[in-house]
Amino acid sequence: MKKKLLWVIPIVAVLILVLLATAFYPAYNPKPKDVPMAVLNEDNGVKMQGKSLNIGKNFSDKLVKNDNEAMNWTKVDSKEALEQGLDEGKYIGAISIDKNFSKDAMSQAQNEVMKDKQKEMKDKMQSGEIPPEEMKKMQAAMDGQTKPSEPSQPKLKTSVKEGGNAQVANMAQQALSKMTDNINTQISKQNVSILEKNNIDIPSEQYESFANPVKVENNTIDAVKDHQGNGNAAGTMFSPVWMSSMIIAALSFFAFKQRPQLASHKLKLAYLVKTILSVTIAAFAGAFVYVYYMGGVLDFNFTQPAVTATYIAIAILGFASLILGLMVWIGFAILPIFILFLFFTIQSVMLPKAMVPEFYQNYILPWNPFYHYVSSLKGLLYENADLAMNGTMWMFIAFILFGIISLVSALYVKGHTEDNQS
Repeated sequence: MKKKLLWVIPIVAVLILVLLATAFYPAYNPKPKDVPMAVLNEDNGVKMQGKSLNIGKNFSDKLVKNDNEAMNWTKVDSKEALEQGLDEGKYIGAISIDKNFSKDAMSQAQNEVMKDKQKEMKDKMQSGEIPPEEMKKMQAAMDGQTKPSEPSQPKLKTSVKEGGNAQVANMAQQALSKMTDNINTQISKQNVSILEKNNIDIPSEQYESFANPVKVENNTIDAVKDHQGNGNAAGTMFSPVWMSSMIIAALSFFAFKQRPQLASHKLKLAYLVKTILSVTIAAFAGAFVYVYYMGGVLDFNFTQPAVTATYIAIAILGFASLILGLMVWIGFAILPIFILFLFFTIQSVMLPKAMVPEFYQNYILPWNPFYHYVSSLKGLLYENADLAMNGTMWMFIAFILFGIISLVSALYVKGHTEDNQS
């Protein structure tokens, strides 16, 4: 028997390592996938030599058509829809193209060409190269022309929603910067090509405006502030909340097992009220001390500490109620199951959704209570969101109701002697 046990030890070690390796699989090679991005094209286009040109439309069509694995581009029709999508987290990044983009993009080269043609015409008229009759016609045409308008810079605006998606937001910003650089290069080449065809040289002081013609405005929404955990605080604040929930539930279950004989309905009701009140006080006291300790002693920058503490208290109460509700029927044996569940999902919860494997995105995160808890906490920490009755709050309410109903049922169904023996 002892010899067999010696062979079992390495097998157990291998199984544990394989299980833990599988649990941490989402963190091994995180890559962005289907990061939601938006493009708004308001470019009206321009006519050149009888041909229509719309750089913004060509660019946005190419973005959507060449959709890659990392970025998922969507066209939006208005600024309002774009702003709403960014505010709600529907898009991580966006690029907006000004209504005069094509016109302004070609204005520098067109301005130089027009000035050169007018100068050439005036020189020919003054030198007498053009016959008097033709000169009069040309002068009349020249008088009717307006002077070349001053060139304008084509304008682009990029927006990135940082908030609790700092890692993905940085990738989105890099992608947007690369795109604006490419547009700059493309328009610069087009303008230079037009000048070359017309044999026009530009003075050195104008070189910079031709080399970098596009004016880019960069906008960051819900920027992460100093002392906010670089946007990762919601994930790091999960383990303390979950562990405290388990401890509250375990202590409450221990008190449940050691309860005195409750013969009457009145005694059972009194015990039930005391238990619920104890768990509630523990949840709220723990949450408020936790948040204000982090803010006051550890110098974490909470934008709305009272609201955040209230949410965490509700979360602790919900998790503790769920665990206690199962423990009164199954006992301490339920704890290893919760611990394994934590191990197998914690990495997918800590990472941004766009960076976890597709299987986790589609089949693990939608029903994972840890993911919904962290997502809502991100909104409170980084987006100044309200404590609304959303799906996450209803989930915690359901956990609390389950715990209460389960505790009441156990009080009446399970005998006191039977419970203590178990």
